[in-house]
Amino acid sequence: MFCSYRYRFAAGLLWLLVALVFTPLAVPAAPDAPIPQPGRNDQAAPAGALRVTLLLEHDGNQAWTDLLRAGLSQAERDFPLQATVRVAPPESDQQEIFRQAARESDLVLVASGRLHEILRNNAANFRTTMFGCIDAGVRAPNIMSVTFADEQAAYLAGAAAAMLTRRTALPGVNEANVIGWISGEDTPALRSQFNGFSEGARLIDPQIRVINAVAGSFTDAGASRREARRLLEQGADVLALAAGAGNAGALAEARERDIYIVGLDTDQAAAMPGHVLTSILKRADKAVYDIAASAAGGNFQGKTILTYDLSNGGVDIASMAPFLAAAGKNAPPDLERRLKELRAELLNGYIRLKSLRARTLCDCL
Repeated sequence: MFCSYRYRFAAGLLWLLVALVFTPLAVPAAPDAPIPQPGRNDQAAPAGALRVTLLLEHDGNQAWTDLLRAGLSQAERDFPLQATVRVAPPESDQQEIFRQAARESDLVLVASGRLHEILRNNAANFRTTMFGCIDAGVRAPNIMSVTFADEQAAYLAGAAAAMLTRRTALPGVNEANVIGWISGEDTPALRSQFNGFSEGARLIDPQIRVINAVAGSFTDAGASRREARRLLEQGADVLALAAGAGNAGALAEARERDIYIVGLDTDQAAAMPGHVLTSILKRADKAVYDIAASAAGGNFQGKTILTYDLSNGGVDIASMAPFLAAAGKNAPPDLERRLKELRAELLNGYIRLKSLRARTLCDCL
C-alpha cells in the first residue's frame, strides 16, 4: 500500500512538472505595427532584405505614380524588402541619379520615357544590379520589362465616348460630334493610346472628329486647362485626360463647362461625379509588384518582356455604373452591350490594333 501511494505521488509530481514546462506564459499581445510606406520606412531593414529603389520623374498627385507606389508598398509588406522612392525631375542630372540608385540598390524600377532611355544606355555597366522596366521593353540579362497593350482599353473608351457624344439630351452634350484627348507630353505610349481611342470612336461613327492636344508637361495645370479650353471651343464635349498631375487644370475647365471626361490609369469617377464616363486602367501596380516578387523570390526573369493586356487583366476600362446612374434614361441605351461585344472581339483577335509604342527599346543581349 505504501508503495502504491509512493507511485501515485511520483506520477502526480511528474505530470505537474510536464504541465509547467509545456504551458506557455501569458504575455500581452504586441500591437499591430503601422505599415511602412516606401521611402518612409523608419524601421531597420530585415537582415538580407532586397534593396529596391523606385525611380520617378515626377511625384505628387497623379494616378500613375500612385499606382507605382501602391505596388511597391504591397511588395514591401509581402517580401523582405527595403523600399525607397527617389525622384529625378527632368531638369536634374537624371543619369547620375540613376547611376547612384544602381550602385546602392539590388533592384531599380523605372517607368517613364527619359528614364527608360537612361536604363537602356547604362544597365550594362551595373551587371550585378537587377532592373525593372515598366511601360516599355528593354531586353537584357539584368532587365525584366512589362509593357501594356493599353490601346485595347483606349479603344473601348473611345467607342464609349463616341456613343456618349450622340446623346444631345444629356446636359453638356452638343451636336458637334467631336471628342478630344489631352496628353501631358508627346510619348509613344500616349500616341498609341490616342490611336486606339480614335479607332474605337470611328468604329461607332466614321464621321466623328477626334481631336487632340499636348500640354507639354505632366505637372502644369495651367497648360492643361488652356488646351482643354481650346478643344472645347472646337466642339468637344468629351475629353480624355492624360496629363498626369496637370489634369487638375483640365478638370477645372470641364467642371465649368459641364462636359464629360475619360480618366486614365486609375478609376477617376470621384474626380467629377456623374461626368466621368469611364477610365482607361493600366495595372502599373501589378507590374511593380510582379517584378519585385520575382527578384525577392530568386527567380528574376532577365531578358523577359511581358505584355499586360485585356486577356490577363493588365489593362481595362473602369465600371461605367456611376455615369449610367447619373445619366438615367439619357444614357446611350446599348452602351454596355456594345462594349461587351467589342471586348469579346478584341479578346478573340477579330479586332487587331496597331501599337505605336516602342514595345522594345533595345535587344541588348
